[in-house]
Amino acid sequence: MRYLKKIGITLIVFSFIFQSFSLPLNAIVSSQEVEEENVQIASIVSENEANSVPLYEEASETSTILALLEAKVEVIVLERLESFSLVEYIEKENNRESFRGFILNESLTFQEDEQFNVGVSNDEQVVEKDTNFSNGEELDNPSPEDHDTEEIPVNKEDNAQTITDETEASNSQAEIGLLQTKQETYFGIALKDKTNVYKTTSTDSILKSYAQGSLLKYKSTTTKDWYEAVVMHNGEWTTGYIHKNDVENIDNTPTTLYGIASKKTTKVYSKASTESSSLRTYEQGSILKYKTLTSEWYEATVMHNGQWTTGYIHKDDVENTVVNKESLQGIGLKDSTHVYTKATRSSKSLKSYVQGSILKYRTFSNDWYEATVYINGNPTIGYIHKSDVETLLDNKETLSGVGLKNPTAVYSKASTNSLKLKTYSIGSILKYRTFSENWYEATVKYNGEWTTGYIHKSHVENATDTPQNLKGIGLNSPTHVYTRASTNSEVLKSYSHGTILKYRTFSSSWYEATVYINGVAKTGYIHTNHVEGLESDSKSLDGIALKNPTNVYTKPSKSSSILKSYAKTSYLKFKTFSKNWYEATVYINGKANTGYIHHDDVSADKVITNVTNYSTNFKTAVDIQMTRTPKADGQGQIPATRSQVEYYINSSNFSKSSADYLQFLVLSKPAGLNATEVNKKILNNHGTLTNQAKAFIDAGKKHNVNEAYLIAHALLETGNGSSTLAKGVPVDNKGNVVSADKAVHTVYNMYGIGAVDGKALEGGAKRAFNEGWFTPADAIIGGAEFINTYISRGQDTLYKMRWNPSSPGYPQYATDVAWAIKQTANISRIYNLLDDFILIYDVPKYRDQPSSSGNKDAGIKIGGTSIEITASSLNVRTGAGTSYASIGGVKKGTVLNLSLDKNNKIISKNVEGHVWYQVIYANSIAWVSGGTNGTEYIKIIGK
Repeated sequence: MRYLKKIGITLIVFSFIFQSFSLPLNAIVSSQEVEEENVQIASIVSENEANSVPLYEEASETSTILALLEAKVEVIVLERLESFSLVEYIEKENNRESFRGFILNESLTFQEDEQFNVGVSNDEQVVEKDTNFSNGEELDNPSPEDHDTEEIPVNKEDNAQTITDETEASNSQAEIGLLQTKQETYFGIALKDKTNVYKTTSTDSILKSYAQGSLLKYKSTTTKDWYEAVVMHNGEWTTGYIHKNDVENIDNTPTTLYGIASKKTTKVYSKASTESSSLRTYEQGSILKYKTLTSEWYEATVMHNGQWTTGYIHKDDVENTVVNKESLQGIGLKDSTHVYTKATRSSKSLKSYVQGSILKYRTFSNDWYEATVYINGNPTIGYIHKSDVETLLDNKETLSGVGLKNPTAVYSKASTNSLKLKTYSIGSILKYRTFSENWYEATVKYNGEWTTGYIHKSHVENATDTPQNLKGIGLNSPTHVYTRASTNSEVLKSYSHGTILKYRTFSSSWYEATVYINGVAKTGYIHTNHVEGLESDSKSLDGIALKNPTNVYTKPSKSSSILKSYAKTSYLKFKTFSKNWYEATVYINGKANTGYIHHDDVSADKVITNVTNYSTNFKTAVDIQMTRTPKADGQGQIPATRSQVEYYINSSNFSKSSADYLQFLVLSKPAGLNATEVNKKILNNHGTLTNQAKAFIDAGKKHNVNEAYLIAHALLETGNGSSTLAKGVPVDNKGNVVSADKAVHTVYNMYGIGAVDGKALEGGAKRAFNEGWFTPADAIIGGAEFINTYISRGQDTLYKMRWNPSSPGYPQYATDVAWAIKQTANISRIYNLLDDFILIYDVPKYRDQPSSSGNKDAGIKIGGTSIEITASSLNVRTGAGTSYASIGGVKKGTVLNLSLDKNNKIISKNVEGHVWYQVIYANSIAWVSGGTNGTEYIKIIGK
């Protein structure tokens, strides 16, 4: 055998660099299938060292090699395909033994190439079959040779009954033709085990059935859910109907695809059904060629029993390859990263590479890349699984970062098992470039030369691209600035706890800072856990002090000095500063100072302030109150001035930071006090109120009254439990006050209920008798019910009890203008005992209410100093001067009490050459003239 080198059973696979290939599922065809007009002579061309070319069993470089043909040998070209030619080689020296197979076109030189008729390729044959579908074995559709062009036959009896003359017949045929032009013909696949053709558009009567996967031909109808089909029934072509759910239409414009056999044994079925027989099978990883058919099936042409046969591949059994291949580079991830002969791990390994090797490959399928490797100097196509490599990034970006390992290594390959080119101490600031998902690329000096190395991404932390200037609080004592981004590195500088520092963002764990050492600026690093960042936007807040005392510090550190302290429940103003600190402005000796309050020491959530607007004009409200005989003392002896009323009735006069603000506290909810704590810290050594905390708590729960208020109220009314009504008053059987030896009962009154001005003892005792308050606890609990009558009708704050802004003047609990705020000190003291509470304020506001008004110290003092009118009559006016309105007149001999200031001096004014005196007239402040010398109309007595 001069020209032939026979090959045994062993399969030899040749693959060539970047070759596009056309690999139909073909077998060797018989000579009877090739027409003589397509025969052509070609010569073998070989450029490899062996000077030979493989003859393949199929048109695929991965198929079995039948023989190696030497260069210049002539072969008969039976069929010329896109990349291969089907040839026949006749061995002249061995009794004309012939071999038939496929050779790459690039290995052939064709004679008279320009006249060669390639003929019809296998793919084109498939298309021919796609457009024909006249296989009687699949569906008994009539062919044009057997039947007329209408495809729906009409028997003679029907013609006789329907067509009466030639004109009518002609018209009838025209109508049938029009009907057919509106119908669309489809080819499809039977989906059911038995896909039925029914006699009507109903499932009642079956004309014929077809196996699942059969190819069927049918037409559209005017019925939504049915197709029309012609089948042989009882020896006649009969029109029937197929339900649309029983078939799936075939793709009218099939696309040729290539793919990988994904099953261990990938089958080509005789029908589009996995229950049908197998025409041919392929090993997993084989590269196959097919066409789109339906949503679940591809169509392929294979050699079966010596004939080219159309078969079907299920979509789940193959994986499509990409149409446009892209060249890529990547890193081998495995200890041995394999390039396989087929796209399956079960195939032979063509070549393997150590972990971290940089490989070149091309996109191929969802799970596989295609690569060209060299075997004995010959380029060969193989396949790499996608999970075995890590593709490199397209665009490299230069970055800076912090070394996290001790040491942080730069490797010779993208593998931690490779040689270390260089190492850096933890916290070192490094520069590198993006490379892959898990690796950076870096250039380092190695053996005196600049060398490319690789850093694992987990070994460094990237610095931020756009550093941001920040401020923060040093949390450690001291807080260090390091030379490197490592707490093990040298300390550049240190700061005390609470110091406000400036720095820049650098990485997720480190800030960058500039510090000055001996006047020289140096860059250092602060760990993010060692500082607390400041809020970007400062917001003003109102809150209450939670601790006793609540301190304002010079620095945001509790170890710093204290600027000022506040009692618990004090109302404070502050601004957001950091996560754990507020910033506040406090005044020391009249000078503003910036200080810091810890978040735990105040709360902006425990205070709810509501403002209620009333329609009553402020001046009108004061006018009404002046008619209600307001008093300046708790005993009801001293009349209150209008200025005093204007002060106490105006809510704007009271600061949120003062205890007086508690007069606006809503009292309709219990405070949740602890009885033991209250007895020990509040009621201890307080007369009959001693150890009565439980009674107050029970009263609050029973009558829905804040028990802190009840205690404060009782302490005020009873003089801390020492008043006569608190100690117990002896009464007879009618509730009249009697001596102790005549007493039938002893009664108690803890809230001064019924103790009217002038007859406080008698009125309070009588009310206690009528209510049955015969013990201190009875008086505490029973009196709370009376207080609740105010609260339940809306007077649910101390202010509302005293002034009743919804209906000024009546009903009101007391006449003392300072009654509401006189209880706030005790309420504040009680709340200082609590750790968990919410303060709800309801602040009243009258129409046209001024921002401030009145004078609480402008009281009417009666100290024996008065004036006697010496004129026959004298006007009393609202102000000093005749321009003020007269509110009455007094006759000679009338004595009026003079008003005294806080230094007990007579209040007077010089107006229009007269001396005017402030006096008490009808329980109000008024003015009278003393004449030019001050004693022309009056004389002062008792001075």
